Amino acid sequence: MDGKGKYFLGVNLPAFPWRPWRPWRLIFELCSQASLHPAGFLAPLSFGRLPSDGTDVQLAANYQFISPRRPVLGAKSIETPAMDVPGVSPQPLRDSALSRASAFALAIAVTLAVVPGCSKSATSAAGEDAAEIAGAEITDKMFAAYRDARSYTDHATYVQSYSYRGEGVERELPFFEMSLAYQQPNFIRLRFDEALRSDEGTARGFDIAANGTVMRASAVELPGQVLEAKAPTTITVENFLPDPLIREVFNNRAVGDVFPQLAMLLSDDDEAPVFPEDEAPRLLDQQLLGDRNCYRVATTSPKGKRIFWIDASSYVLRRMELPIEGDRRQFDPENQYANLAVWIDFKDPTFNAKIDEETFAKELGEGEQLVRRLIPAPPAAPSERLGETLVEFKFETPDGASVTNESLQGKTVLLDFWQVDCAPCKAHTPELEKVYQQLKDNDKFAFYAVSLDGKNRVSNDVAARTLKNWGGTFPLLRDPDVTAEKLQVAGTPTLMLLGPDGRLQYFHIRQHRDPQQLASMIQKVLDGADLAAEARAEHQLLLKKYESDLAAAAESGDLLQINVARPEFGVRALPEKVVVSELWQAAPEEIKAPGSFLISPADGDDSTAPPSILALDGGQAIVEFDLAGKLVARHEIPGNAAVANGFLRSAKNINGERLIAVGGVGWQKLHVFDHQWKPILAFPQDKNPGIADVQLAALTPEAEPMLYVGYWGGVGVQGVGLDGKRRWAIRSFDQVVQLTVAPADLSHAADAEPTAAAASSTTPRNLWGTSDRGTIFVLGPNGKPQPEIVVGLREIMHLAIRPEPLEGAARCAGLAVEAVGHYDVVGFDPDGEVRWQYELPAGEYAHQVERIQSVDLPGHGPAWMVAAPDGSIIWLGPDGQLIDQFRYAKPLTGLALTNMPDAAILLVSTPDSLTAWKLGEGTAKDGKSAKEEQQQ
Repeated sequence: MDGKGKYFLGVNLPAFPWRPWRPWRLIFELCSQASLHPAGFLAPLSFGRLPSDGTDVQLAANYQFISPRRPVLGAKSIETPAMDVPGVSPQPLRDSALSRASAFALAIAVTLAVVPGCSKSATSAAGEDAAEIAGAEITDKMFAAYRDARSYTDHATYVQSYSYRGEGVERELPFFEMSLAYQQPNFIRLRFDEALRSDEGTARGFDIAANGTVMRASAVELPGQVLEAKAPTTITVENFLPDPLIREVFNNRAVGDVFPQLAMLLSDDDEAPVFPEDEAPRLLDQQLLGDRNCYRVATTSPKGKRIFWIDASSYVLRRMELPIEGDRRQFDPENQYANLAVWIDFKDPTFNAKIDEETFAKELGEGEQLVRRLIPAPPAAPSERLGETLVEFKFETPDGASVTNESLQGKTVLLDFWQVDCAPCKAHTPELEKVYQQLKDNDKFAFYAVSLDGKNRVSNDVAARTLKNWGGTFPLLRDPDVTAEKLQVAGTPTLMLLGPDGRLQYFHIRQHRDPQQLASMIQKVLDGADLAAEARAEHQLLLKKYESDLAAAAESGDLLQINVARPEFGVRALPEKVVVSELWQAAPEEIKAPGSFLISPADGDDSTAPPSILALDGGQAIVEFDLAGKLVARHEIPGNAAVANGFLRSAKNINGERLIAVGGVGWQKLHVFDHQWKPILAFPQDKNPGIADVQLAALTPEAEPMLYVGYWGGVGVQGVGLDGKRRWAIRSFDQVVQLTVAPADLSHAADAEPTAAAASSTTPRNLWGTSDRGTIFVLGPNGKPQPEIVVGLREIMHLAIRPEPLEGAARCAGLAVEAVGHYDVVGFDPDGEVRWQYELPAGEYAHQVERIQSVDLPGHGPAWMVAAPDGSIIWLGPDGQLIDQFRYAKPLTGLALTNMPDAAILLVSTPDSLTAWKLGEGTAKDGKSAKEEQQQ
């Protein structure tokens, strides 16, 4: 560093024979990774080249401090010590495209001018660099225009351009239409419709509207249903599609590939570029699009080239050509196009337009009803042709022998109708050959490939040779009398399966891709099954289930409405089958606002040492008791403004040291203590909509525990390291309710709380959670969403998972909202299948409490322990049957059960008391305490 505040850097670099005058890129890469200030980085002002022995290039560069700019493409970054805020990403230091642009423009020209021996290749490199610089500047201006827009409107068309091989005629086919109106922060109207209907006459599409209060959505494929949910506080790329059935439109593509304008409007995360896989923006020649002059900027990605057509005046995106090279088979499965391109044309894109409020309102149409979630429609009814006896047909073998209904009587017959120029026919022939080889030795089965090619056009030899070249050895038939028309064969390939009585049992149009399924159906017919009757019966069952599911979704109440049904607490009544006696009660001066519990195993290697009881005292402190009720310590929560009850979480780090996390519903921060009760983290630092739940766990073996934080208000779920840095964030959930840890494979047991000794042997685990949607979302260790779990169309708010599988019993249990003030406990399998349900006493929960837990109840074994709204403690067996209940007659704020060698201890908190009860086998007769029994 010189006296003027500038830095001097000298680096020896190997020569670059393929591009000898561009080693400055590596220089800049090194410098961009070396931050000397948390709010900026060093940029080169000038370069000089010093001749050497020809094997190394020596560069000297002067740098000055400049501020970072926001990246728009896939840019490398280094993190800064900026504080982490929910929903607001840290400002990283970036090697962004624009940063290179402004700082390098003069430097490159100077460098290339002074380098001795500069040749045509150097001039070419200079032109390439200038194109990259200009492309980076223009794309950055485009992103800035969208990022700064208060509102936006457009209409768009998705177009496929193609020409058939050997034809040379360009065709354009519109296949989707879209319109968008958006206004910050949570107003949106998005219509997305298929421009052309399929061969079956169906279409795809959806309509989404959010007016700042309510979000509604409907799908063309699901007539009569309108999803209604609370509007997110902020529309994001994760939550603007409010239902999994609508999110299927992405088909594993990035948001920017489907809705690029929306991705730019909603992008608010500096760590996640809008087009993360795109690199090297390069300015192409300008062109007119309609009457608008447009910059054309090309980027590269693993799927191919993307080209932005950017308005030269307003920097609005007017066309985007999609990178499809990597997905070409999806667009051209038969490889029939010589030229193929897909783009999106944006018509009348307008920034900061005044939008009528009615635009964001979606009214119910005739025959429509509101639902909590969209219900998949049942499959179409089986064709009326199934079960019918086919009309008389006559085909011929290549040697002229006739094959008719009569000659095939008594046999199960598969007919494959095909043509020599049919690519799907060729594609599925090897699969059909597998079926033929599996069944050809059965004399009750016949398989024929019926060529629909006219004999004048395709000879028998050509047809036979074609079938053989495709991999088919099954017998060939010809159709000289065009009998296939009588059978209503509309195209190829078509499969028809006939029963021994000549009735149609199954038919399939288009390529068949599952030979095992086909072979299984044929075998069922051979065994005497009537597939046509079975298909109709199955459809009726699916139709009834659909109607039932739709009714359940439509009857849902407001998931967030509380305190509208006050419970009746009644008089305390002891259990009838479980012996209960009072062990001790904490003194009021020891704990003023008793809340949640955590049973903390003793530190050290002695597994027989008794655990400690940790109880939350409001939001102010964690109070530690021994098993006899003696106060051990009080650990204050530093600087915590929350006064309401919360929850306690625990895990061991890789060194075997126990960590304690404390948080609460609505709290602004969670706090983490080390094994010596030293505060090591308070997260997050800035204001947020409120914490909903926290888990402290290691989801992968041999890993340090992480914090998994769920929020209210659209922030979603974040994975946070113990250093306070956010590792990932998912904002698809507006109001998170609960988080819990589950084995990745629930067929294997997993510790509810892994210890250091077991950390290496535990199976990978996932994060399960609930939200105001009522479904169970599943996130992998890296935050990657897994398929949601729908529990019999019930709205699950709280859930628990049994640590060990129990044969024949439900592994999971959840608290389901049936209506406001009415809850059921539901036992279900990991796939969402409901095993049982138990109705709880009416009322709403007025306090935070662990509402459902898996426990081991003395004398009864595995059980579910439930804190009911009326203050009852209910124990249910694995089959959902009532074991016993303890009518506590007070609102519950904490509940836990721990098993000791000689007894089990039940810990119960209410707003004004903390009591420990001894549980035993036998019949409860009175409420004498253990102390009274000892005195007698």
